[in-house]
Amino acid sequence: MKKYPHVLSPRRVGAILLKNRIISGPSTLHSMSDGQPYPTERVMRFFEARAKAGAGMVTVTGVSTGPAFDDGIHMSWNLYQPNHTNALAELASRIHFYGARASMELLGIFPDGYTVSDGARQMNGEPGREIPVAKMEEFKNWYAEDAAVIKSLGYDAILLHFGHSIPIAQFLSPYTNRRTDQYGGSTENRCRYIVEILQAIRKKAPGLIVEVRISGSEFQKGGIDLEEGIRIGEILQDYCDILQVSAGMHNPDWMTVTHPCGFLPPMPNVFLAEAFKKSGRIRIPITTVGAIPNLDAAEEIIASGKADFVAMTRAFIADIDMIKKCREGRVEDVRPCVKCMRCHDSTTYERHLSCTVNPAVGLQHLDHLIAPPAVKKKVAVIGGGPAGMQAALTAAERGHYVTLFEKTDTLGGKIKYAKYVPFKYPLDNFREYLIRQINKSAVDVRLNTEVKPEDVKGYDAVIAAVGSEPLIPPIPGVEHALIAVDVFGRETELGERVIIVGGGQVGCELAIHLAHLGKDVTVLEMQQALAPDASTTQRDELLVEMRKEAERLHVVLAARCTAIAAGSVTYEKDGESVSIAADAVILATGMKGLTELADSFMGLTEEYAQAGDCVRARTVEHAIKEGWFSAINL
Repeated sequence: MKKYPHVLSPRRVGAILLKNRIISGPSTLHSMSDGQPYPTERVMRFFEARAKAGAGMVTVTGVSTGPAFDDGIHMSWNLYQPNHTNALAELASRIHFYGARASMELLGIFPDGYTVSDGARQMNGEPGREIPVAKMEEFKNWYAEDAAVIKSLGYDAILLHFGHSIPIAQFLSPYTNRRTDQYGGSTENRCRYIVEILQAIRKKAPGLIVEVRISGSEFQKGGIDLEEGIRIGEILQDYCDILQVSAGMHNPDWMTVTHPCGFLPPMPNVFLAEAFKKSGRIRIPITTVGAIPNLDAAEEIIASGKADFVAMTRAFIADIDMIKKCREGRVEDVRPCVKCMRCHDSTTYERHLSCTVNPAVGLQHLDHLIAPPAVKKKVAVIGGGPAGMQAALTAAERGHYVTLFEKTDTLGGKIKYAKYVPFKYPLDNFREYLIRQINKSAVDVRLNTEVKPEDVKGYDAVIAAVGSEPLIPPIPGVEHALIAVDVFGRETELGERVIIVGGGQVGCELAIHLAHLGKDVTVLEMQQALAPDASTTQRDELLVEMRKEAERLHVVLAARCTAIAAGSVTYEKDGESVSIAADAVILATGMKGLTELADSFMGLTEEYAQAGDCVRARTVEHAIKEGWFSAINL
C-alpha cells in the first residue's frame, strides 16, 4: 500500500497529467541574479532540484509582465530575445527530465507607478495613480504574448499572481478598487479586467495550464472576505484550470498572513481552500498554500478533501529531501522551517539567498566542490548550541569521530528559551530536530562537561562553538536588573509592571511574550526604530504584533536609560529625565561573543575553527552556517 495514496496520486488537468499533487511554489531568487536577462546556472539548479526531489509541478519564480527591465534588484528575464530564452527553455527541459511539469509565474506589476485606483499601494508601499483603460489594454496584450512565449519555450503551465493586493490583484478588492468605470463597483465589474486577461491568454496560448492565485480573504476590513473570495472564484473558474487560494495583502499588517509566521498556528490558511472546495460552487481544482511542512500534512489535506493540490515553497528550502524522507518513514528527520523569512528577504538581508536551518541554500551550485575527507579525524566540538550541534552532525556525517562537549545538562544553547514562548514554536521544533539528530547520530555527547584547553589533547581538530554572554551596559544600579535570557520560564516572578531596556529583536519578542501573559510592558530603546537587527518581513511581523498589544505594551524610542533602582527606572529623552515604576527591569541590550574562551583552544590541534556567537553574537542562521562551514572542510 502506497504510504501517501492521496497526495502522491496523479491528477490530470486538461490534457496534461501531473504525477502527484505537490506543486513547488515560486521562490524569490532575485539575489541569485547578477543582472542577466536569463536564469543563471544557480537559478536553474535551484528549480531543477525541486523536480528531482519529487514535486509534481515546479513553478519558476516570477517574470514581470511585458518587456524586460532591470531595476537593479529583481530578476529581469527577457522572453523575447532568442539568445536569452535559450536558458529559459533549458530550465523547462531540466524540470521535465525528472518527470515534473514546468510552470512559470507571471507577475502583474504595472509600469510608471500605476495602480488600480489613485492612492492604492505600489509594491514599494508608495501611493500610485489610476491606470487608464488604454494602458490596461496594452498590459493585457502583454500577458497574452508572454503566455504564448512561455508555452513555446516548453512550459506546461503559468501561475498568474492575482493575489496579495499586488497592483493587478487590486482590481478584485473592494478595498483598493475605487474605479467608477466598468472595471469598478460590483464583484462582476471588479473581475472584468482579470477575465479579459484570462480570455486573451486562452486565445493566444491554448492548452497551457492556467493557475490563478487569489487571496481567499484579505483579512482587511472592507476588502475581500471569504464569501467575496468564493464569489470571485466562481467568476474566474470558467477561464482558468486551477485556483490557488492564498491570503492577505501586500502590506505589513497582512503579509504575516500571506507568509504565515509563528504568531499564527500551523497551516493557518488551509481553511480558506477548504471553504472554496466544500462550497459546492467551485468546479475546478483548488490549490492550498501557506507553511505546509511535510507529506503527512499534505496527505491529510488532500485525503480530507480540503484541496486538490498543495503548494510548498519554504518546506523545500528548509529540506530539499523532504519528500524522500517522508516516503522512507522518516518524517522526524525532515528539517523544519522556522518561518523566519530570511529566504524571502534575500534582496535586503545580506544580498544573498539564505535559510536559517539549511546552510546549503544559496550554495547548492558548489556541492561538487565538497570532497569526502581523505582521513577520518578525531574531532572535539565545544558547545552544544545550534552552531555546535550543526558542526558535530556535519562532521559525523562525513565520517569523523566526533565528541560534543556541553557544560550544561541539556543541548540547545541560547535557543532553549523557545520552549517557553508559544509563538516561537517553529524555532523550538528546530531545536528539538537538532537534538533528535544528535541522538540518532554517532556523535559522543558529553553533557555537564566544561572543557579546558588541556582536555583537547589527542584530538585532530577542535571546533569552538562556546557561544556568548549578555552585554551589560554601565548603567548605575544595573545590578537590580534581570537578563533577558534568564527570564524565560520564570515569568511568574516578574510582577505586573515590567520595563525592558533594549528594543532589538530579542527585546521586542520578550515584550510581546510578556504582554501576551497579561503584563504591562514598557520598552526603552535608544535608537529611533525597533528591531533594526531583524530581517525586513520579520520586523514587520513584530511591529504588527506589538500594535495588537498596544494597551499593555508601550514603547519609548530615543530613550537612554540613565539609572535602575529597586522598583524604578530613569531614562532621558529629549533632554528631560523621566522616572517610571517597575516590578521588574530586564536588560535586552545584546550579547557579546565568548571570544577569549574560544581563542584559548586555538593552536592545540592540527585544525581549529570557531562557529556561532563566539565569533560574534548574531542569528541562528549564522550559527548553523558557520557550524556547517567549520565541519565541511575537515
